[in-house]
Amino acid sequence: MTTSSQAPQKPGFEIFLNLLANPWAIVVSLILGILIGAKFQDIAAIIAPIGKLYIALFKMCVLPILLSGITMSIGRLMTRPDAAEYIKRILIFFPAALVATTIVAVLVGIITAPGSLDAKTLDALGGVIRQSGVDLEITLSGPLPEPEPNALVEFMLGIIPDNIFNALTNGQTLQILFFVILFGLGLGFVPREASENLFTILEGVYGSFNKLIDWLKYLLPFGLCSLLADQISQVGVETLLTMLKFVLVSILMFAIFYVLNTVIVSTQCKKSIWEVFAALKETTILALATRSSLASMPSAINEMIKSLNFEPQTANLVVPLSITLCRFGSVAYFALGTVFVAQLYEKSLGIGDLAIILVGSLLAGMATSGVSGILTLTMMGLVLTPLKLPLDAVLVLFVAVDPIVDPFRTLTIVHAGVGVTALIADQVDTKNLPPQGSQSTPEPA
Repeated sequence: MTTSSQAPQKPGFEIFLNLLANPWAIVVSLILGILIGAKFQDIAAIIAPIGKLYIALFKMCVLPILLSGITMSIGRLMTRPDAAEYIKRILIFFPAALVATTIVAVLVGIITAPGSLDAKTLDALGGVIRQSGVDLEITLSGPLPEPEPNALVEFMLGIIPDNIFNALTNGQTLQILFFVILFGLGLGFVPREASENLFTILEGVYGSFNKLIDWLKYLLPFGLCSLLADQISQVGVETLLTMLKFVLVSILMFAIFYVLNTVIVSTQCKKSIWEVFAALKETTILALATRSSLASMPSAINEMIKSLNFEPQTANLVVPLSITLCRFGSVAYFALGTVFVAQLYEKSLGIGDLAIILVGSLLAGMATSGVSGILTLTMMGLVLTPLKLPLDAVLVLFVAVDPIVDPFRTLTIVHAGVGVTALIADQVDTKNLPPQGSQSTPEPA
């Protein structure tokens, strides 16, 4: 006869896993990361590979989730009687959100004027450039770059993959996304008896990689400490002081977007703002720590479905689409950065110039999908060139502060994607939610 005193005790390994999943483990890792990065740069360099390994493991799961989740969601969506309604919502909310993002960024730049600097600060910026080792010379007067012809045409052609296997090998996210959308559309029109087995396989792939993501969450304290220490060690005090105004304005702008999107999600899911903050806590930490929107995407999808109770099929489709294609954080940053450069050159912005910033920032932001590091910043040339503002003379300024700004830009990409998804997806009854990693599928007739 079994008594309560004979109840099995938790093994030590399970206790250890529970400790790693405890929110206080995240707090401790944050404190250690900041301390190591600020005071022990040598140690930060030694443990940096841990963070890179953590990001690599997350990215390993991204493409399978992208392929299976979007293909499965679009295919299922096309068989639903309300498919036209969801497609209409996507076509309305995606462009509207992008335009609103650009307008807010331009307004923040005009109101705060981060590029209106005194002569002493401009001289200090020149010192930052000389110390950076980049062979560029800052000048506020000089030859303007020639516009690159057919940049938009080349961008559009670059979305279409010549070879999907080559795109998969090289991680060409936009090309993969284009293929997956078309594949899902085609699969949705295939007779059910011919496509059901493939849907089952896709569900299995999606569920298995989501399980891997769950396991990787236990490694978050180690990865977070390493990533934060490496990031802090790269930021010098002098760089922060010379570009302090622009950095603070950028963070303020991203904070505005974070709050706005949290309010949108809160309104749509009928939960308090604090409940939404808590539900998206892990996604927020991942975005800030990894500086990778793709690595944060599985967590965002998971929390939208499990914690915020949005319809799984639509969340699986819209979250990857918005994060990969819309790139709200990059769009906002390019718009603000362009206003900053225009103010450095004392160039007044008319209605036509503002229209160029609007369209150029949208295209440049979308072009950053699958691009990271300095290559992301070079896309700003798509906005600056039509305004006859030189990118080369100011690129190093953005490179210098990017380790500070990039985490917040990534967070905006992810969080705004969640906000747009909340506007498009419907709520579901938690009692009717399917098991994690699966889609609710009616039984064949």
